[in-house]
Amino acid sequence: MKAYHSLFSLFFICLSFALSAQNDVKNMNKWSLGVSIGAHDCMAPSRANTRLYQIHHYGINARYMFTNLAGIRLGVNYDFLDFIDRPYNSYYVRTSLEGVVNVGDILHFPQVMSRIGLLVHGGLGFSGLWSDNNPRIANTESLSKRSDGMINVTFGATPQLKLNERWSLNGDLSFIFHARQDNRFDMQAANKKGAIDGYMLNLSIGVSYYLGKNKTHADWTPTVYGTAGADMKELSEMKAEIAALKEQSRDDDKDGVPNALDEEPNTPAGSFVNSKGAAIADKDADGIADAHDACPEVAGVYATNGCPDSDKDGVSDLEDHCPHTPGLMSNRGCPAVAKEVQDVMTKALKGVEFEYSKSTLLKTSLPVLDEVVRIMKQNPDYRLDISGHTDNVGDEAKNLILSEERAQTVAAYLVSKGVEFERINAKGYGETQPKTTNETVDGQAINRRVEFNVVFK
Repeated sequence: MKAYHSLFSLFFICLSFALSAQNDVKNMNKWSLGVSIGAHDCMAPSRANTRLYQIHHYGINARYMFTNLAGIRLGVNYDFLDFIDRPYNSYYVRTSLEGVVNVGDILHFPQVMSRIGLLVHGGLGFSGLWSDNNPRIANTESLSKRSDGMINVTFGATPQLKLNERWSLNGDLSFIFHARQDNRFDMQAANKKGAIDGYMLNLSIGVSYYLGKNKTHADWTPTVYGTAGADMKELSEMKAEIAALKEQSRDDDKDGVPNALDEEPNTPAGSFVNSKGAAIADKDADGIADAHDACPEVAGVYATNGCPDSDKDGVSDLEDHCPHTPGLMSNRGCPAVAKEVQDVMTKALKGVEFEYSKSTLLKTSLPVLDEVVRIMKQNPDYRLDISGHTDNVGDEAKNLILSEERAQTVAAYLVSKGVEFERINAKGYGETQPKTTNETVDGQAINRRVEFNVVFK
């Protein structure tokens, strides 16, 4: 008895709290009608049993919600007690007036599961129990004499599934306790009275139809917390601030700088911009600002400071002596030349000699040049730059002519020995590119030279 009183008290404390909650009730429907069918079990006291799977329970109810958290329900329920292996049956009718608490809203179901709800209900009512074939009481007696009237206390839980704004599908599990029950549920013997004279369980499923002209019923109108007085003003201010932040964070020109910080909010798509959204000049559109682009008119790569690198060897085409053949930076963009070839070219640099102040080759130079011919024939991808140089003795113009003639003489010899003409480039530079000082006899001798450089083009 104490346990059921405690449960009863707890329920109505929750109901009182729900009724006192501040909610907007103007824009929600409050009335609903419901029907249900189901089963019953756990009747006591009774020596007969029924089958839980039999559909012998029927109910209707009307409900009114004072707020979206609390309301009241009037229900009428009928149970046909079809006892197993007994020649008699009983009939049970229950009416109850119950308080209803929207526990789903209290537990914030709408924020997580917008179509799932949970109601709990509890209250008092009157029940009637009778049997047409009770051997203890003649059927000729009036119904009032062969029936048992009692007071019921009902507690239950109703899970809900919202189908739409007018209908919901409901389940229900209710526990019914009786006071003043004089007979067992099978009506075959008197009841030994106690604190709780009898009890039973109902399990059912049903639907609710929502009445009203508003869009949403109270069951599905979530409580908005913190909206009274100053809190409402603060919420409005917060919403305004959020809207302003969203506006400021827009990036209409998609340059990665939000409008609030963008000095040029309408730069064309794909523009290269600085941290303030201002477009940076990049004529060749290679992603390198013209101010840092060594080749601002031609698209290039970062590795070569904005200049093109056709063979992708890390040496820009401007500085690459072999722009279409990957090579080494240490070799001016050309592939490494074998040591044997380097030795031959170095020997040619020192061993090719001419008659004094003439472009006629000395015979001692021919074996050295024959080695150059051999190298060129063995390496058909080689090309050869031949450059003629003089010291600063004599007329500068004559020295330039002499250096050109000597370079051409060497080239002519190589061609005469079978090296293709188009693989040789010969040019004279006169005294313009000395390797050392011209102030000494030894320095002048070094500056009078013909250089051989293997190239790849």
